Amino acid sequence: MNILRPSRLLLVGVHGIGQDTCVVFQPSSSVIPIATNGAAAPILLSADEWPDVQRAATDFATDIQRVTGALPTLSNVTASNATASLAAKKQEATSTPIIIGTLGKSSLIAQVVNTTNLDVSSIQGNWEAFMSLEVKNPLPGIDNAYVVIGADKRGTIFALYDLSEQIGI
Repeated sequence: MNILRPSRLLLVGVHGIGQDTCVVFQPSSSVIPIATNGAAAPILLSADEWPDVQRAATDFATDIQRVTGALPTLSNVTASNATASLAAKKQEATSTPIIIGTLGKSSLIAQVVNTTNLDVSSIQGNWEAFMSLEVKNPLPGIDNAYVVIGADKRGTIFALYDLSEQIGI
């Protein structure tokens, strides 16, 4: 049996439950490729993230592989070693990583929010809320990333399973 896999899987920004579709299968200047030509974007989390979020991120990486055939690398990093981690795993410095984390728990997300002055007020303090968007210069040495932020543990988990559903899982 042959499985037809899309050659490109792309993301655009969204906010919380009931959000617009954020996955498209056609290239455009306004989307971020998470898998293209047999390679997937790396996924970055902080080691201090909730274990359940770590599990959901692993499931998300596996789901990307199920749809595209390309398994993303999944790394626990700090803001200071994120670029080195990408290089060590042979990811091009120009590839667009997916950064995942929970407000108030993930030191990586705290660094992204502090470095970029990212406005998280639309989800902060809301149960099970999340946002995902493209962020320029989120961490030292990373020019661009697709950032997924949950207001709480369940919000981050919902975000990842929602993305998996949108890619066809």
